[in-house]
Amino acid sequence: MTFGRGPRVVPALLARDLSETAAFYGRLGFSIEWPDGDRRPAHRLRVERDGIALFFFDEPIGTATDPALSGTIYAFPESVDALAEEWRDKVAFLWGPELMPYGLYEFGIADPNGYCLAFAERRSSL
Repeated sequence: MTFGRGPRVVPALLARDLSETAAFYGRLGFSIEWPDGDRRPAHRLRVERDGIALFFFDEPIGTATDPALSGTIYAFPESVDALAEEWRDKVAFLWGPELMPYGLYEFGIADPNGYCLAFAERRSSL
């Protein structure tokens, strides 16, 4: 995927360590793109999988100097169960997969920066 094309909303998140972040998402099957090209040190990273894209940077300009997000980033894969099975031995789940009272079947993980991500699908019952 060419940088700047694809999903229409891409969170730009501060990373503690871009290499660690790239390794984490790479282990989960995300493609890794370094928009800085061969320029080192790289200060930007884009990860994408199944239409889910996240952008990370390590130079806070006009933003907080420590990674922080008060909420959860939700993504909607083709199948929560298939993704949970694929990732079961690769990352600890914070919850789920389970049916939540608000009608989403989901599970949650935390990345190395402390960001909480939920992978969900709409369900009325198990």
